Amino acid sequence: MSGFAKRSTKQEDVKQSSSNYINSSGIYPITIIVPFVDTSEEGSSVVNLYIEHQGQKQSLFGNMRVTNKNDENGDPVTNTIGMRIFNQLLVIADTDAADPVEAELPIGKKEAMKDVAILEDLQDIEVLIRVQMEYSNWKGIQEKKVIKGFYRLEDGATAEEIVNDSEVGKGIKADENYVDNITYKDDLTPEDIAAWVAGGRGKGGASSGAAKSSSSAASKKAKPAFTKKRFGKKEA
Repeated sequence: MSGFAKRSTKQEDVKQSSSNYINSSGIYPITIIVPFVDTSEEGSSVVNLYIEHQGQKQSLFGNMRVTNKNDENGDPVTNTIGMRIFNQLLVIADTDAADPVEAELPIGKKEAMKDVAILEDLQDIEVLIRVQMEYSNWKGIQEKKVIKGFYRLEDGATAEEIVNDSEVGKGIKADENYVDNITYKDDLTPEDIAAWVAGGRGKGGASSGAAKSSSSAASKKAKPAFTKKRFGKKEA
C-alpha cells in the first residue's frame, strides 16, 4: 500500500528521546543529586550542582560563588550574591551544610569519574530551580547557566515565604516575568548565539570557562579519613 508514510516498529524509530538537558533559560523541577565545591588556592569557593532533570543528569558549574579570595589575614570573604542564592537552597532543604568531603562524580570527559568535594547534607534534594543562560566571548563563545533562584518543589514557595510564613506564590509568579531572559555580554547578539548553536557550540559542544575549574576543595586540605564515595555507574 502506498501513502504518505508507513509506521515503523524498529527500535531506533520508536525510541523515546532521553535528552532533557537544561540548555535554555527557564524554571525546572530537578533533583540535586549532590552539590560539589571548587576552591581556588586563594580561597575562593564555588558551589556547583550535579543534578537530574527528567532522567537526564548534568552538572551546573560555577554559579554560586559563596566566598571570594581570602583577605590579607587569610580569612574567607563572603560573596554576598552567591551566598544569598545558596542560602535559599539551605532554607528550602531545611538544613545546614557541613564541610565538604571527598567523593567521585561522573563529570569528567565521557562521564569519567572525577574527584570532587561534596556537600553530603544536600544529597537528593528535589527543588524548582531558575536558570538564566549567559553568553560571553573570551577565546571563543562561552555559555554559562546562571542560577537565579530556588523554590520549593511542591508549591513553588521561596525561601523568604518559608521563613516569614507568608503567602506562597508571589515570589515565583514575579520571577516568571524574567524566565525567558538571556544575558549577552561582549557585544554578542542573539544571531551570534543562534549561529554558534547551529554550528555545534564550537569544538566539542557547549563550553564554559567555569567548567574548567578544578574541584580542589578536598585536595587543598588534608584528606579526610573515610572511604571515598562514588556517584554514578561503576566502570566495567
